[in-house]
Amino acid sequence: MSHSLAFAMTLAASNDLIYGSLRLTYPDKKFIDYLATSGCTQWQQPGDEWARGKGPIPAGFEYKIPTVPYWLPTRGIEGYFFHITPDPVSSSGDIRSELGIHFDANAPGSAGCIVLKNFSGWERFCDRMEAITKSGIKSIPLSVNYH
Repeated sequence: MSHSLAFAMTLAASNDLIYGSLRLTYPDKKFIDYLATSGCTQWQQPGDEWARGKGPIPAGFEYKIPTVPYWLPTRGIEGYFFHITPDPVSSSGDIRSELGIHFDANAPGSAGCIVLKNFSGWERFCDRMEAITKSGIKSIPLSVNYH
């Protein structure tokens, strides 16, 4: 088994932002969970995955993230960004693109990215990704699961 990431969250109609978890699993099956979300408030229910700029990241794709992020000054990201591929993804003519994993800067929630809520957790995630990079791994698979 190799390193893997899994984002899991419940999709439901809600006036509040719904949080789930981003789990980093190591080859020895030990794991670390980070408090994370995807999508904007009131745009996290089933079917919203294809709402561009509002809904959560679509499930059902074989995503990967690089272990080395790049810096984005974009408002709401304002820091390191782990770009999720494939980019774009589409289904029935709907397209989502430019998704990534980053710290939830500015307003809570995201335009479809997976965002970590706590800055201390984000810093630890970045440190762990750097350590994984130093072991020679260039990318990690990411699964997205809704329940």
